Amino acid sequence: MELPEEVRRLAVDPFGELPTPRETELVELDGAVVSINPWPTAQVVRPVGEGPADVAETVEAARAAARERGKQTLAWWVTREHEGLSDALQEAGLVNTDTPGFEAIENGMALTSPPTRRPADDVQVAVVDNWEDFAAVGEVGRAVFELPEIPEEELRQRYSDYVAARDLGVTFSAAINGRIVAGAYAAFGTAGINLFGASVAPEARGRGVYGSLVLARWDLAVERGTPALTVQAGRMSRPLCERMGFAFVEAVHLFVDELTED
Repeated sequence: MELPEEVRRLAVDPFGELPTPRETELVELDGAVVSINPWPTAQVVRPVGEGPADVAETVEAARAAARERGKQTLAWWVTREHEGLSDALQEAGLVNTDTPGFEAIENGMALTSPPTRRPADDVQVAVVDNWEDFAAVGEVGRAVFELPEIPEEELRQRYSDYVAARDLGVTFSAAINGRIVAGAYAAFGTAGINLFGASVAPEARGRGVYGSLVLARWDLAVERGTPALTVQAGRMSRPLCERMGFAFVEAVHLFVDELTED
């Protein structure tokens, strides 16, 4: 499948292609960039350019940056371009494994034509525009990804950040019989919309919820004049995306670094 180069890049390297959220700090190291965000998930490290000249040294610098900011987990985002770093990362103690919010292998995929299915009749999808729905979507995601609870005061700050950054993307909720059972994010790129963080409560799976969220984001991409969707699909979502017409672009390997106390 022929894809525009900018769509291919968005599918494989969303953290490099998308605008940086206001609450995210970028820490530039030799041959890599660490993205530090407020969420209790792994902080992404992207090799850039030719990558680190000394992998072990850059790994230690990334660890130091994370510790200074109270972060405990790093995830190196290794595309085919930098797959030569894999052995050195493992020698430095990193492991190609799952971590909450990410999987060991993230499959970059892209869609540039309408999805090959229709939304489920009993699933109501909407853009989140109030605190109650934001909190409900967050609770579904926390349970699905097995994340720690976030104090309400901190979560309300995240909602304020979300409202202030609606130009960068929006969250969708999906409800059945008036109860929110899923959520997903649409990140606005110049080439299309990247799909992040889809989470469906176990009791609502198999009812077309995931597909309805994808369709809503496709409609938004068309409305914005950027008719393309990209996603980094895990083992559960890749088959669903393939059935909707997404094409596989490239596998990305995640090397997880669980920090220990000095």
